[in-house]
Amino acid sequence: MCGRYTGTKDLAELAKRIPFLSVGYFFAPRYNIAPTQSAPVISFEKNQPVLKMMRWGLIPKWAKDESIGSRLINARRETLEEKPSFKTALKERRCLIPADSFYEWKDVRGKKQPYRIMFKSGEIFCFAGVWERWIKPKRTDDFFVNDFDQEPNQDQIIDSFTIITTQANSTIAPLHDRMPLIVEPEHYDWWLDSRPGHEMYKSVLDNPRNEPMKIYPVSPIVNNARVDSSDCIKPYRIP
Repeated sequence: MCGRYTGTKDLAELAKRIPFLSVGYFFAPRYNIAPTQSAPVISFEKNQPVLKMMRWGLIPKWAKDESIGSRLINARRETLEEKPSFKTALKERRCLIPADSFYEWKDVRGKKQPYRIMFKSGEIFCFAGVWERWIKPKRTDDFFVNDFDQEPNQDQIIDSFTIITTQANSTIAPLHDRMPLIVEPEHYDWWLDSRPGHEMYKSVLDNPRNEPMKIYPVSPIVNNARVDSSDCIKPYRIP
């Protein structure tokens, strides 16, 4: 599972690895990105990579309201191609989620202690994800209607994403049996390219990035989704 992560690095670093990706504006460092919040995501639209903000927690096209997104923050790699919420997005709307660490929790003397997990190099990386565009139905008196003949207003559209998870590696397994699926930089274009006939993305699912990682305890303030400061990533001495 992945329930929180950080994005504190300059995203311009990713532009060097992804051809034609433009980072035209500043993204403030994030130290505690939580479900239902917006975060930078790289998708493939109009035959080129695009960086924009999306909401974490995928809202399927068929959803009646956006509340379902809070339950779809992760998608298991093993069932991606079977679940109605994800299988179409896997084929047509894959994305990369920039990050430089994520959090996991372990029970320590009856309390949930958060740990930060990152590459030993400290470098930025990308989770594999899929995204969806949901159009909020218009409300007419006591019921909702979808007017497909009219262009939706911008405030009716929500682009949302989910993070794909896989079996934890030997470093993370003592904390949790799942971890986010991290994409090899050489495979970014394989994962993003959603043009018909391009199916190299399937090999990305079976060959996640696997580099030396470090894990250290951080303050329980991470448990509060409203806290988003550099104090979240400072090493913490467990009492």
